[in-house]
Amino acid sequence: MMAKRTALLGMLICLTSVAAFGQVGAVVVAPTNQGDIGLLTMPTADNPRAGQFTFGLYGWLEQRVAGPLEPGDPDRIRTFSHAAGEATFGLGLTRWWSVFVGAGIDDRRSHGGWQQGVVNGIPLVGSFSISEGRKIRVGTKFNFVSEADPDFRVAGWLAGHVPVSNATITIDENGTVTDRLNSRRADWEWGGALTKGVFTGMVSYTMAGKHDEDIRPPNDLRFGVGVELPVAPIAHVIIEADRHVMDGGDRPEPDYSLLTLGGRFWIAQTGWAVSGGVNMNMDMLVRHGNNPTPFGGILGVTYAAWPPAAPPPVVVPQPEPIVEQPRPVEAAPAPAPPPPPRPAPRSTTDEIFFEGKSARLTNIAKAILDGVALRMKNDLNATAVVTGYTDNTGTDKANAELGQKRADAAKEYLVTRHGIDPSRITTASKGSAEPAYDNSTAEGKTKNRRAQIVVTLVSGS
Repeated sequence: MMAKRTALLGMLICLTSVAAFGQVGAVVVAPTNQGDIGLLTMPTADNPRAGQFTFGLYGWLEQRVAGPLEPGDPDRIRTFSHAAGEATFGLGLTRWWSVFVGAGIDDRRSHGGWQQGVVNGIPLVGSFSISEGRKIRVGTKFNFVSEADPDFRVAGWLAGHVPVSNATITIDENGTVTDRLNSRRADWEWGGALTKGVFTGMVSYTMAGKHDEDIRPPNDLRFGVGVELPVAPIAHVIIEADRHVMDGGDRPEPDYSLLTLGGRFWIAQTGWAVSGGVNMNMDMLVRHGNNPTPFGGILGVTYAAWPPAAPPPVVVPQPEPIVEQPRPVEAAPAPAPPPPPRPAPRSTTDEIFFEGKSARLTNIAKAILDGVALRMKNDLNATAVVTGYTDNTGTDKANAELGQKRADAAKEYLVTRHGIDPSRITTASKGSAEPAYDNSTAEGKTKNRRAQIVVTLVSGS
């Protein structure tokens, strides 16, 4: 157990380091072979959008080595293939909560050199081929998206694997199971994932239910990393590397690692996609090369709604120029009166406030910026200076960066929502310098989390 805990701790450290190197990109999602949003077999920290469903139909094959029936049994007499097919359905309940379900069939059969071994806690003597219904996987998944960095996501999930039959296993005269290998009691799975850009790290633990006759299969501690790299808007390359640590059970089974190389191709922007890849049991490959074969594969067809296009920016048309009609020629035109003097320029000052370390605009801030935009539209020569401020919490560098984000957020709202020419708006950051309120009080700190907008009205109106 100490080795298992060490492996889990190493995985958590790996997740943290992987998440630090992601790249920003559009999130186009699809379900895994077990129903939740992710790569080919590994969940990511994403969910379908609220009210939208997902569908998946997968088939896959992987090569395994069974546990030894007798001490010292060599690998070559206990290799087998595990093939499976599964149909899945998922539904986004909110922007951070989804549910999913999947069911299908398992097929396990021995390789030509098989003599004896233990699969899922059950002893098998002589060649075998067993097909049975997969346990129905029903689960729910929660995720969190950082407002400061929308490209960083965290998710956790819980799932139950419900048996499709509770019939007693059949044992032949050699004392081996002949009809089913999946345990008759439910399995329980929980796990978590971190996603940063195209990179994902995950860890999960599946606690296996018992067979009848009180046979306990091993539990599965799984951890891995994966990358989904967009090479075109409708084509992604997917790489997964995961480790299965077989924990406990009455008869130990060997740990194994799978490396999967594949991709996903969307059919235009319909949401339908075709996924496929090749997997390799790395333990078998390293120990025995290509004999017995360590290679398998996965193929699937999925649906998840394509993300909506970003709304176009609001463009305010320029007023049509006024064309003066030529005056009739008069014999003795009266001198034109001198034009009235231009009004002196004046300025207005507004403040908007932010919450905590956020640069997200509140509804009150947007209403104030709507008023600023109206003044700038009424005076097409008006300019604005937006300065971001923070309280004195944090370092000077972090406060300067947060103040700049707040000023940029106000400018972006004026430009994208109201069509103000960005060249008319200048941004700056003072960070925690020049506080307008007392930072020694909670109220003062709250008021110092602000941006100041100074509008210079050239017409003076």
